[in-house]
Amino acid sequence: MSRVRVLADDEKQLVLSEALLMYRSGRGEVYATTHPIHADPLDPRRSMIGPGSPLTKAALAGFAKAVGAATTFGGFVPEQLLYTSPNLIAWWAPESIRRCWFKSPEAAIGERAADVAHPALVFVVTSGDWFVFALRDSARPTPDTKLFESPHFNVWAGGRICTGNVDLPPAITAGAIPAYEDAFHRSHFTHPNRADAVNYPGGMTALWRDQLALPDMAAMRGALKKSKETLRQAINRIANLPQQP
Repeated sequence: MSRVRVLADDEKQLVLSEALLMYRSGRGEVYATTHPIHADPLDPRRSMIGPGSPLTKAALAGFAKAVGAATTFGGFVPEQLLYTSPNLIAWWAPESIRRCWFKSPEAAIGERAADVAHPALVFVVTSGDWFVFALRDSARPTPDTKLFESPHFNVWAGGRICTGNVDLPPAITAGAIPAYEDAFHRSHFTHPNRADAVNYPGGMTALWRDQLALPDMAAMRGALKKSKETLRQAINRIANLPQQP
């Protein structure tokens, strides 16, 4: 049996109320029935699936409405939010001078913290996984904006962030955006995951060695390397990846 996580802002009790059974033929036809849930008369602690009836359009619409109410974002939309769906959000952050922490075996970096230049960033978060990309311009991107590789340590090809010592926020909501950004910037950057992620003499280690010595936004922008995706393409790819447990 697969393990399922239910994300909520506070404690909620879920009670089994009905079951939906779907039947599929080898030719692709689909038939569905809905079943009430009853207590077992011999053991009230157990639940039983009752007799089914065909799933009508009205019942299907009610089911979709209930699921939609539970999974759709409600509230004021933050300016930085770019995309939202039940299991994915994407947002951007303008370029900034911000403190970050390194704990690297590289002698040029070592273990230290300093204020450094960060380019404008795009974050994408899915269930149990998160991704980061860079932007050349510090402006809200459009779906067709070309993305750049994140110049940060601990980021794999394709933008996936190595979680390392970071505890991710429990919910994928717009309200969790500050917590995700704080988790990213306050993590320990330990090692470059890609040798060719930046255009900078000496590579990524040299870039951050120099940034730790003196924040230089122009040098950071100049070091960015184009990825092969637009914002739309990256979100579509990530949305179709297998969900992490």
